[in-house]
Amino acid sequence: MDAQIVRLADEYRSRYHQTGSVKENLRRLYDEYVKRRQQAVLDAAAAAGAVYALFHADYIDTSKITPQMEEAFRLAFPGKDISSLREYSPEQLEGIVSAWKGKYFEVLVRDKLNSGDWVGDIHLEPGQVAVLAESPTQPGWDLQILNHDGSVAQELQAKATESLSYVKEALEKYPDIHVIVTDEALQNGADALGGVMGSEISDDAITEQIIEPMKSLFDTTWENLCETVLPILPFVLIIGSEGKAYLVGKKSAEQALSSAIERGIKSGAAIGVGAIVALMNGGLLRLPASMLTRLGIERYQILRKVAQRMEQRIQEIRALPARCV
Repeated sequence: MDAQIVRLADEYRSRYHQTGSVKENLRRLYDEYVKRRQQAVLDAAAAAGAVYALFHADYIDTSKITPQMEEAFRLAFPGKDISSLREYSPEQLEGIVSAWKGKYFEVLVRDKLNSGDWVGDIHLEPGQVAVLAESPTQPGWDLQILNHDGSVAQELQAKATESLSYVKEALEKYPDIHVIVTDEALQNGADALGGVMGSEISDDAITEQIIEPMKSLFDTTWENLCETVLPILPFVLIIGSEGKAYLVGKKSAEQALSSAIERGIKSGAAIGVGAIVALMNGGLLRLPASMLTRLGIERYQILRKVAQRMEQRIQEIRALPARCV
């Protein structure tokens, strides 16, 4: 009986080219699993980086653009679409932000008046309404207060600036039109000028609101370079690691190519899931979604292969005694 067991073990070992003790074989199997797991984690991180770069570079977060901001942009730049801002350099965008902010300030002041709030010493009477100039280059006034019959009750200027000289210039050019200014202008001495009213609106706050949706458009050269490299990084890493395995003799050319294609497909699937989450306004959830997809695919494949091998070995072991009788 002992001789038969030894003979069965020798036959099984020779059939699958097993050498060394069971402990050594288990150790090799464990090392292979750890290496594959580390490789999967690296691929997952690279895929997440690719998703981040794809949906961060030249990205305008429209979810942060309020209806008031959208209206202000349309009034400041008739016929221009917000998405076209990706075509401008950071220097050009500074001018656009300034004009957009100015019109946004006018929209906020108008809505504040129409909602029944006080702006300086101005409060609308029953039947009155505040309206904006339709043209972005309207001379003199920016807002009008109209009576219920459509007649003009008052004209106003609205200046979103911290500069006291800019406010003085507006008053000197149109002395009969009062100027509504931001908190910063008042703090810089505009309250001492005749014909100036505060709005209780911060210039810094509305500037930040305008910039927030398009922060990525102001990236530095280094950030732009990273955003160009990261989308292709997963595939560069795959080609590099599989190429190295071939060069050092760990894999044949066919094995390296097959492994590279398989890993590339997995990374592509992970990037695709992250892209779907991003397009659904998932925000930063796109990063863990991408990583978990890549790791999940790897885990599923490992467990599937283990189950298949176990089933195959069980069937073969069951068949061995019959062949050895």
